[in-house]
Amino acid sequence: MKSTSLKTFAVLIVLGGFCMSCAGPRINWQSPYREISSFEKGDIIHLPTGIKLTKEQMISMIDNSRIIYVGESHDNVCAHKVQLEILKALSELNPGKITVGMEMLKRPSQDIADQWTSGKLEEKEFVRTWVDDWSNDFEYYLDILRYIREHNIPLLALRASDEWTEKVKGSQAANEENEQDLPEMDVEDPYHRSHIKAIFDKHPGAGQDFEGFYKVQVLWDESMASSIYEYLTSKVGLDKQLLIFAGSQHIEHGFGVPRRVFRRLPLSYSIVLPTAVEPPPVGKHKLMHVSQPEVPLQSGDFAWAVGYEDLTDEKVYLGVMVHDAEDGVKILGIGKDSAAQEAGLKKGDIIKALDSEPIETPFDLTYFISLKNPGDKGTIEILRDEEPLSFEVTFKAGGFHM
Repeated sequence: MKSTSLKTFAVLIVLGGFCMSCAGPRINWQSPYREISSFEKGDIIHLPTGIKLTKEQMISMIDNSRIIYVGESHDNVCAHKVQLEILKALSELNPGKITVGMEMLKRPSQDIADQWTSGKLEEKEFVRTWVDDWSNDFEYYLDILRYIREHNIPLLALRASDEWTEKVKGSQAANEENEQDLPEMDVEDPYHRSHIKAIFDKHPGAGQDFEGFYKVQVLWDESMASSIYEYLTSKVGLDKQLLIFAGSQHIEHGFGVPRRVFRRLPLSYSIVLPTAVEPPPVGKHKLMHVSQPEVPLQSGDFAWAVGYEDLTDEKVYLGVMVHDAEDGVKILGIGKDSAAQEAGLKKGDIIKALDSEPIETPFDLTYFISLKNPGDKGTIEILRDEEPLSFEVTFKAGGFHM
């Protein structure tokens, strides 16, 4: 849940390699009647009863809700496939009546979201906003976002602006005048508080003050709840069914976003939790193993059992550290055995173009590499000591080692 600076970074695995936020704690998804160990991939379990359903049965049930929350682990492709399946099913049932809200886009980016869904914005420019708002993991969401665009489905930007976050994080938060434009915030929910405290105690930056950390977490949930409320009470949202895609931490048990929406606007809702029933390969998943306190709340309405799959092994990288310098995108370092090293690129080279596409910023390089597949070739044009040179690069998937 953070913006990614593109000033200096490694062009390694594009649109996914720079997400610094962890995927969240491992959650106890158990039903009172079923243990997670009994779930098999593809199972859809009605959690209150433990009864297995077909996809059609679940869709029929959630279609009765005004708001459907679908969780995710951000780096699990399988969770995003579930989200897309639900989106397709609901949009086919209710054509023209579905709106998708996404945690990944900040509220000030609503105009960009509108331009994307209306077909007025090129993909590269939308990805630029996505990277600024979230991180370079666009490929995990690409099928969802293209479906939204192809079917002209409204897209709602949910998350707090940087301005709001800074007000809560900084000393300005104590000033009532500065808090007037913030959403109403409930910091007294005991179950939500204990849940976040357990995460805080395992958080890499746990040296900071818990209350400040907690207020930021609450702000993210309250800002999403406020965005949902404002949309559903607006003229354009009055007859819409809202499908929310967000990290499961914001959805499970209902005490994150769902309860905060319900406080503002008591409407029917359902919670669907894509649930990984196989562990990710060792070293590939950024999970925090958190001992969660017991809460007397059902984790959700439905669990959809999935596997674990990320894009690490499929992503292409060039293998350079680059900097946005005055004279262009400058190479600061070359990865060992990388595509860049094998092509003959060197530290200090200024990258000017990739396959004749101008490279003016690190983002340009990141985006155009993202269009490549492992084994694809490309021509990189550079300046070396003011001399123009070109190199053929064979792009590779894998890691990055300096």
